[in-house]
Amino acid sequence: MNRFSQQDLDDIDKLWRSVPADHVWTGWSASGAEPDEVWLYRTRAHWRKFPLRKNETGYALFDERDQKVAEAVTLQDLLHAVESIPGLTEASENNGPGSNGNP
Repeated sequence: MNRFSQQDLDDIDKLWRSVPADHVWTGWSASGAEPDEVWLYRTRAHWRKFPLRKNETGYALFDERDQKVAEAVTLQDLLHAVESIPGLTEASENNGPGSNGNP
């Protein structure tokens, strides 16, 4: 498995800081100096953690069942791929703050 460099982590941080505050992807985390996996978080009514891994051609994002949900050559392409996953935008709009008692 490919590891994320400090530059990769800096690029991920820069990308996720560039999305609007109400974006479905709310953050990320990693453990260690050169992790082999970074976790991306989605919020609204349901907190979810998506493992992000580097592969030979770029990046791949997985769900909690370890099924690939998006793949891209660059992080910017990954963001576009993530935004196009069916149901994510609708879920965040329908399950926003106050819609079901969750913050």
